[in-house]
Amino acid sequence: MARANPAAAQQASPFDEAAMKDAMAAVRTATTNLQATMQDYLLTALENVKAKPAAGS
Repeated sequence: MARANPAAAQQASPFDEAAMKDAMAAVRTATTNLQATMQDYLLTALENVKAKPAAGS
């Protein structure tokens, strides 16, 4: 959703620089939040793998 905002902002006539900056900031925030979520999932997966004994042990 955040990535659609810059596309809409660039179509504005007249061009609104402040709106474009806000839209790009929203993309950065969404990207950071997504990266944090994925890293949390990765950490959980690693903890689960390390907690289980290897097969055949």
